[in-house]
Amino acid sequence: MSVKNRFIKILPSLIKIKKTLRNIHMSKNDLHKAQKSINEIEETLNSISKKQQNEDAFVEKANVIFENNIHAFRKYFPEIADKFISHEPDNKFNLFLNPNGTANFVDYDTGVPIYSDDPHTQSKEQIKSMLKNPILGKVDHTQLEFIKNETNFIHIDLMAGIGSIYNEAQRGLEKASSLAEYVPSAIIFGVGLGYYLDNFFDNFNAAYISVFEPNEDYFFASLFTFDWVDFLSKVDEAGSYLYFSIGVPEQEMYEALYSRANDIGAFSVASALFFQHYPSEAVNKLIAEFKDNFHQFFMGWGFFDDALLSIAHTVNNSQKSINLLKPSQKIVEKYNHYPIFIVANGPSLDNDIENIKKFKEKVIIVACNSATTALLKQGITPDFHVALERTKATEDFLTAFIPEQTRQKINLLVLNVMYPKVLDLFGWCGVALKGNEAGTSLFHISEFLKNNRITTTIGYSNPLVGNTALSFFGSMEFKNIYLFGTDNGYKDPNHHHSKGSYYYSGEGETIHAPLKMGGELVVPGNFGGNIITDHFMHTGKVQMERFLESKSDIGMNCFNCSDGSAIKGSMPLKSDDILLEEFCFSKNEVIGHIKQQAFSGLDENVCLTDYLDFDEFEQLCNTMADILNKPTSNRKEALKQLLESLRYLFSFKNHPRYTHLFLLLEGESLYVTSVLISLLYNFGDETSIIPYYEKAKKLWIDFIADAPQQYRQRWNELSDYSFDYSKPSVS
Repeated sequence: MSVKNRFIKILPSLIKIKKTLRNIHMSKNDLHKAQKSINEIEETLNSISKKQQNEDAFVEKANVIFENNIHAFRKYFPEIADKFISHEPDNKFNLFLNPNGTANFVDYDTGVPIYSDDPHTQSKEQIKSMLKNPILGKVDHTQLEFIKNETNFIHIDLMAGIGSIYNEAQRGLEKASSLAEYVPSAIIFGVGLGYYLDNFFDNFNAAYISVFEPNEDYFFASLFTFDWVDFLSKVDEAGSYLYFSIGVPEQEMYEALYSRANDIGAFSVASALFFQHYPSEAVNKLIAEFKDNFHQFFMGWGFFDDALLSIAHTVNNSQKSINLLKPSQKIVEKYNHYPIFIVANGPSLDNDIENIKKFKEKVIIVACNSATTALLKQGITPDFHVALERTKATEDFLTAFIPEQTRQKINLLVLNVMYPKVLDLFGWCGVALKGNEAGTSLFHISEFLKNNRITTTIGYSNPLVGNTALSFFGSMEFKNIYLFGTDNGYKDPNHHHSKGSYYYSGEGETIHAPLKMGGELVVPGNFGGNIITDHFMHTGKVQMERFLESKSDIGMNCFNCSDGSAIKGSMPLKSDDILLEEFCFSKNEVIGHIKQQAFSGLDENVCLTDYLDFDEFEQLCNTMADILNKPTSNRKEALKQLLESLRYLFSFKNHPRYTHLFLLLEGESLYVTSVLISLLYNFGDETSIIPYYEKAKKLWIDFIADAPQQYRQRWNELSDYSFDYSKPSVS
């Protein structure tokens, strides 16, 4: 690969012009002017000659750099080497030399050079500016101390204890504003020609480095101008983890980073430093989006008590005669275009209830938990009721608000981690496996070792019941899904659910307050305007978008009739504008097909209790505790210790036999580590924060040491968290 043909060459025949001028008979004055012109031309020729020499020298050096870089990437990132060794850039590709011989590059969007005449000085100044005013992603944990433990979960006691120490550090130390010597994560947007990377890590280092370059041609250019050999070697020697995303469109960078954080752990983006190399409006928006949505990286992990319930409930449910969803057994084409109405309990449901009533005999109505109470008040009996919350409180709700006689007419859909007694409350119950659950992993281990196969999970099924319902019917690959009341937010804080649901009295007054989780956000509405949401509901919206994206190739139409948050991948549609296809069969025929085609009985030889592995879990916990028990004296040592313990735990993530043990402790570890890292980097300096860290770490070590005994005692202990729905939760 050569850069020779990448330069814009200027090769005019100026020598001929010079000879012609000398052969013409002119007056003295004319000759003087001509000589002056000749001198100027000679100067131009000399300049062109020098430029040509510079270009030739650069081309020779650049080709050597390219070959060395490809060789280095072959060692560390072979897929990058394979891609760029034969890369053909766009016609707009313009790598050229400044007058001083340094390389520059014309930006595709603006048509002007990215750098000044002195790129090295410019890049060094940019690094100085970054160090002076670093852009850091931080999470505030000041409210942890005050969480009420209404469920008697040991997780909440632990987090409240660490939260108390976090607040103690906040009171006793100054807020940390400068960049630490060793940070958990550096997220870099834009490679350009790579100049700034020469000095980027001179004054600090990062455990995890993520480099995003949306334009493949820009990265290609850097292979001729920047010494990636030295950079990759330094990162390797420092023990840092380096990740590249090259050619990922700017609008997809956030999802790429989120996916990567899920794969390797959210600790890889905790207390992140953000750096943007070259101007880009899209990247500006991306960084703003990332900071606004930083909470998503630290939500939905589950925790130890949750994981114990996952195992206990899955074990108990596996001993029932359940109907298990087999996503591979798709609904046949005859029925898969039949309309599915997913009805959640958002406030806009009140606007659509009459249209739902009008269509109720021509569609399958799927109610999301409390939405059933709103539908029943309007004389609409849903065909399916979907429940998500795994505690006993779900049983309390269902028995309090839906009469036994009515429940027997409704089909229930739940996940394998549901409180077992809930499965017996309805006329028929279908169960799907929820991904990333200790109970599901245990089920898979038993299923595979007994039958040499596993049942597929359904994806993106939480945190809201609407997510579960969409995941069920989208996984069955129904082609026409309509969303009602999936607002994932509200316009009026006093109108947070359907007025017809159990949250309100007959007079429309709130009698049960909704749970609010996280700070308040404002997002675009489905039909325009803005919607108020919180971090929890916003995560539900994003999970719906991810699910729809995952099904984008099956021809599914998802119509969002809710006057709430816009959901990417769905089509806004007013319920007044719904036009339904006529079918020659009844919805009861479709429901019957769903039960027979998509669900199968459980294999009798699947026995989860054979694979609980108490001793192995104790060994895992003991090793983690040993890693954490060593005292630390500064931030770098503390962070490395935390990451070492997590990397040990994550070594079990894809273990063919012990993934359930990893999942028992994964959520708790991520929650605790995110707070400990925030504690380390939000307050004080390199050493003054350590006493607070050691104090908080001791609580975590004690928790880990007790976890094996908790597992032995509680593996079969069902949820006992109950709720008395007969009493208003607000006064």
